[in-house]
Amino acid sequence: MRWAAWCLGVVVCAVLPLWSPWMVAAATALTCGLVYRYRALKPLLWLLLGLVYGLWRFQAALHAQIPIDYSAEQQSIVLTVSDVSSQNEQAQQFSAEILTSSQQSFQVQVYDYQQRTWPVGSVWRCPARLRANVGVFNDSGFNPEQWALANGLDGSVTLGKSCVALRQAVSPSIAINQVRERAWRRLQHLHSPHQQGVALIAALSIGLQAALNDDTWLAFRQLGIVHLISISGVHVTMLAVLVAWLIGQVLRILPVRTNTPVLWQIWGGVMVAFVYALLAGFQIPTQRTVWMLLVFACAFTWRRQQSLWQTWWQALALVLLLQPTAVLSVGLWLSFVLVAGMVWAEQSWRRLHGQVQTRWWRKARVLLAVRAQVAAFLLTLVLIGQLFHSVPWLSPLYNSVAIPWFSWVLTPLALLASVLPFDAPLLAVAALAQYSIDFSVWLAQYSPQLVLAQLPWYASVVALLAVAIMMLPHALGLRPWAGMVLLMVCVYRPPLLATGQVQVKVLDVGQGLSVLLQTRSHQMLFDMGRGNANSVVLPALQSVGLQEADALVLSHADADHDGAAASLLRQFRFRQIWAGQGEAYGHWSTHDCRGEAWQWDGVWFEWLTLPRSKVASTTNAQSC
Repeated sequence: MRWAAWCLGVVVCAVLPLWSPWMVAAATALTCGLVYRYRALKPLLWLLLGLVYGLWRFQAALHAQIPIDYSAEQQSIVLTVSDVSSQNEQAQQFSAEILTSSQQSFQVQVYDYQQRTWPVGSVWRCPARLRANVGVFNDSGFNPEQWALANGLDGSVTLGKSCVALRQAVSPSIAINQVRERAWRRLQHLHSPHQQGVALIAALSIGLQAALNDDTWLAFRQLGIVHLISISGVHVTMLAVLVAWLIGQVLRILPVRTNTPVLWQIWGGVMVAFVYALLAGFQIPTQRTVWMLLVFACAFTWRRQQSLWQTWWQALALVLLLQPTAVLSVGLWLSFVLVAGMVWAEQSWRRLHGQVQTRWWRKARVLLAVRAQVAAFLLTLVLIGQLFHSVPWLSPLYNSVAIPWFSWVLTPLALLASVLPFDAPLLAVAALAQYSIDFSVWLAQYSPQLVLAQLPWYASVVALLAVAIMMLPHALGLRPWAGMVLLMVCVYRPPLLATGQVQVKVLDVGQGLSVLLQTRSHQMLFDMGRGNANSVVLPALQSVGLQEADALVLSHADADHDGAAASLLRQFRFRQIWAGQGEAYGHWSTHDCRGEAWQWDGVWFEWLTLPRSKVASTTNAQSC
C-alpha cells in the first residue's frame, strides 16, 4: 500500500494547478496529526512524501528550463554531443549539453539544418539560437512541452553555420553512446538493397528509429504495432529469459556444481537485460521492464513472497524516484497500464482455480492468453484512442502474430548479427526484416481505423472503470453497462458550435505553421507544417471526430507549410484543396485561392491575396 500511495503522491504533484510552501506545510501538519491519531491512515504519510518529493523535483526541472523571455538573438555556445545523431530530410537531430555565453548550462535537443556530422562526445563552439519549451502545447497528439520535461530536456537549439571543434569529452554515458554510434555507422555502411530492413535492425538493436521512412511508420501505426519498433518490454524480457535459459544449459554441463543455479540464471538474465536497455537508450518503457526484473530478482534472492502487483508498484516507484517528470510521458502510462491490465485480467481469472473443477480449469488455461490480449485491446481502445484518436481494428489479431515474430525471431537475430564481426548475417537479417515491413505495408492497406473523438476527462475515467469491470470473470453483473460505456466511447462526438461561431486552433508542428478552423458543420485546415502529420495534425483532426474535412489550404510551396501534405493526404480525405501556387501540385487537383469569398454557417470567409502581376516571384508573396 505504501508503494501505491507514494506513486500517487508523485502523480498528483504533476496535475496541481498551483502550490506554495504554506500549502505543503499545512498538508504536512494535517497528515501527521491524522496519522498520529489514526494508525490506519499511515499510507497518507507516504502519499505526502511522494507529493513533496515530486514537487521538489518538478520545480527543479522547471527552474532548469531555458526561460521563455530568453534572448532570441544568435549567441556563441559550447556544445557537447551526448547522444547519437539522427538524420531526416531537413536536419540532423541529437541531444547535447550546452554552456551559454553567460555560463548557464542546459540539456537541449539540437537541430542542425546544415546536415553536418556530430560524433558522440565531441565538443564544439557554435553560433546558435535557443528556444524555450515553455508554452509549446498541443491538446491532442504529440505535446512538445510535456515530452521535453519527461525526457529531461531544457529547450531546443538551432545551430548556425560556423562551428569549431574544441576537444573530446569523456564520461560513462558518452562511452555507452559511442558504442551505439559505432553500431549505427556499421549499419549505415552496410551494402544492402533492403535499407528499411537495415533501419528496422537499428531500431530493434540500438533503439534508433529515425531511419524508418513515412511508409513504414504509417503501416505500423495502422496495424497497431508501433510499440514493437521501440525497445519494448517484450524484447527485454525475451532476452532475459533467453540468457537465463542459456546459463542453465551451461551450468548443466560444467564439471563444477553450484548450490544456487536458479540465482545464477535469474541474475544473469537481469544483467544482460540491463546492458541491452542501456545500449538501446534506456527509454521509459525499457526502464519499466528492467526494474520489474530487478525487483523480482531481489525478492527471489531474499526469499520474499510478493505478488505481481507488488512488483508492478515497486517498479513504478523506482522509475518515478529516478525521474518524477516521467509521469508526463505517454510511454510510461502505455507501458505500465497495459501490463497492469493484463495482470488484472489474468489474475482475476486464475482466482477461479479454486472454484471450478480441475479438468475444466486445464481446458480454460489456454484462454488466459486470449483474455490478456482482449484486456490489452480494451485498454488500447481507451488509452490510445484518447491520446492519438485512432485505433486499428486489426491490432489484436496482428499483434498476436507480430509480437512473437518481432520479439522471439527478429530481435534475437538482429542482436546476434550485430555482435558478429562479419556482414553476411546482418545482410540476411536485413532481408528478413524488409520482408516483414513489406508484408505490413501491404496489409495496412486493408486495415480499417476507428476514429475516436476527445472525451471529457471524467468520461475517460468512467471508460477505464468500464474496462476494469469487463476484465473481471463475472463482471459483477455489470458487463452490459460496461459494454454500453465502451460503445459510447466509440460513437461520441463533441458538441457542435453555434451558428455564426468559428473555432480557430493553432497547432504546434515545430518548424512551420498549421491552423484548424471549424464552424458548425464545416472544417478547413490551413497548412500542416514540415513533417508532423502523424503525431500532431492527424490527431488534431480526429480528436473532433473528423474522418474527412471540407478544405485543405496549401498557402504556398514551402516545406515549412506543405511538407507533410503527402503523408496527410494518404490518411485523410479533403473535399477540396486550395493553393497559392497550384502549379507546384500538379499531382493533386487544386483551386486557386484568389478572388473568392463564401459563408459557412453564418461565418464570412474571404481570401486576402496579392495579384500575381504585382508581386515578386517569391513563394511567400504568392501565398493564400
